[in-house]
Amino acid sequence: MNGNLLISFVVSLSNHERNQFVQRFHKSFWMGLLLLLVVKPLFADDLQEKIDTAVHSGQFVDAESLLRQQVLSNPANRDAHFRLAKVLSWQKKFAEAERGYQMLLDREPANADYLLGLAQVSVWSGKPRVALPLIERVQALAPGDADVWRLHIQALAAINDDVSLKQALLVQEQAVKRFPELNWTIVSKAKPEIKTEAPQPAIDVRDQHFEHLNQIEVGGSYDHLSKNKGYWRSEYISYEHRFAPQTLVYGAFMQTERFGYNDEQFLLGGYYPLSQRLTLNIEGNVSPSPQVLANNSILAALQGSLGQNWVLTGGFRHSEYGTGPMQQGFGTVEHYFSDFRAAYTLRATDSLGKIQFGHRFDFSYYYQDASFITLTYNMGAETGGFQGVVYDTQYFGLRGRHWLNQDWAVTWELGHIKQGDAYNREGVSFGIRRAF
Repeated sequence: MNGNLLISFVVSLSNHERNQFVQRFHKSFWMGLLLLLVVKPLFADDLQEKIDTAVHSGQFVDAESLLRQQVLSNPANRDAHFRLAKVLSWQKKFAEAERGYQMLLDREPANADYLLGLAQVSVWSGKPRVALPLIERVQALAPGDADVWRLHIQALAAINDDVSLKQALLVQEQAVKRFPELNWTIVSKAKPEIKTEAPQPAIDVRDQHFEHLNQIEVGGSYDHLSKNKGYWRSEYISYEHRFAPQTLVYGAFMQTERFGYNDEQFLLGGYYPLSQRLTLNIEGNVSPSPQVLANNSILAALQGSLGQNWVLTGGFRHSEYGTGPMQQGFGTVEHYFSDFRAAYTLRATDSLGKIQFGHRFDFSYYYQDASFITLTYNMGAETGGFQGVVYDTQYFGLRGRHWLNQDWAVTWELGHIKQGDAYNREGVSFGIRRAF
């Protein structure tokens, strides 16, 4: 019945018949709404029951299919993402499982279950050295979890050198004392080899895209300068490829216009783990037309885990400008807690024979998987964007990255900077990121 016929039908009714029709319509409407509210959760419960049955019976292919349905219907369901990552790892789909765990850790860096899952994937896929720093972080968060101790022993024994085997035996002895009711026959002096493949057992009840291996971003920025200094603008394209959770390479090309001069810049860098605690960051850039930017620059930094979700980074950058060299040393201490990150950076800049100091404070909030927003306050010595000239600055900024779905994100930044007595700068930037 279309709208006009319905209106004609209602008008033709008597008052009594019309009242009865309205009452019946209201009753049908509310009954339909009630059924919708009741039946939808029942279907959701039914799906969850099917997932649980498939997981506990070891039917991982079926469980994966059902979990993908659950994730698709509710992308914000972290438990579904977590269980899906586990099921993928049990099927030896390690690369996809690793991406799933990395996505969850971008959202909750201090979640012990996510860290343990990622460490398990690393051991089972033959990368025990990559797993060790992850296991260290889990042990700091959950020292009483026997599964963490078991994986620690497996990872050390899988490395299979003299030092690691001795360490595995030591950890195993400590585990026997701590958990005497459990079987700890994992490694022995006579036979150190162990099985490190993904298990096929009855599953622990605690068991749930994103950070793809490749990401590319294009964007630009615009800044207005006070005192009739004009404007700055820039356009860029960047790319990164992740080999493992702590191993990646990145590169970028940028073209800028500042004070009426046009520059181009190429950048290449990467992160590489040196040990359980240390990660090396190397970065270099070069400008073929250095009118404002540096002719070239190189950075080296070491990032170390201090335990309890504390991280310390120290580094040095050397830049060559038309006006001469500039050296900058810096140190950053950061702490992750719940959905937040707090960081402080101290800089010492040596330019034109003068050493000056600067300070930076960052506070970040992580939400909706890998999205984040960061508030920054910067004060003290900083380059002014022209041939390495250093100013006493004050900067307030807000920036973030918001993932629209598993493949697309937008990046943005708003900032106000007081560049000594030279000028003030108000800026905005925007980018679009694609993960694949």
